[in-house]
Amino acid sequence: MGAPLLSLRGITHGFRRSGGALVTAVRDVSLEVGEGETVALVGESGSGKSTLGRIALGLIRPDTGRVFIAGRTLGEMSSGELRRARVAFQPIFQDATASLNPRRTVRDLLGQALRQRGADSIAELRIDLLESVGLRPGRVYLERYPHELSGGQRQRLAIARALAMQPRLIVADEPLSGADVSIRGQILNLLSDLKKERGLAYLMITHDISIARAFADRVAVMSQGQVVEQGPAAEVLTRPAQDYTKRLLAAVPELR
Repeated sequence: MGAPLLSLRGITHGFRRSGGALVTAVRDVSLEVGEGETVALVGESGSGKSTLGRIALGLIRPDTGRVFIAGRTLGEMSSGELRRARVAFQPIFQDATASLNPRRTVRDLLGQALRQRGADSIAELRIDLLESVGLRPGRVYLERYPHELSGGQRQRLAIARALAMQPRLIVADEPLSGADVSIRGQILNLLSDLKKERGLAYLMITHDISIARAFADRVAVMSQGQVVEQGPAAEVLTRPAQDYTKRLLAAVPELR
């Protein structure tokens, strides 16, 4: 087997509060995501999940530890290699509205991503992307602005924009939070279908452990900046070793 697509080793990162006190958000975390694998990073709000996700995307540099992409550390890469590596890792954030420029139409948002990738036949690819995420017929949506879309449509657009970069891994930070039950199911099914069709890997950041059971191959449970338990989803979610994981499971009625 080759190197993991993403490997985080011994990652620690802290923030300074306004008063000067240092708060450690992530403490000595190691985590891997293999090619085509879905890893769910589960924990309560404030556990450090989102910080770790931003470190995986290269948006935050850790204080200590190393980030490997396909076996190479970010520090080994030239600026061009680093840029290409980051293109292969794309985010989907919780608030699609905030991540989409309100002054750009769907046509512009997807065109910008496709041009950044260096794609040809941009007009045709825009339609293909929209229809691949269930926005059909795609041409109907091209001249719309994000505020003219429903919440579920905006999240689909955010997924389409990520797909425009032909990523190998998507870091999805609470992509279903705030959506109603029917929309949550639709988006989760879409992400699952895209994984099969495109061989995508996911780092799924969520506070909802039931999403991890439905979607993940492996689960890492995070508490107070540390991964306290990780392993195959079926094992962690049916035979948890840690009391914290047991409490998370107990809080989800359908998993009792």
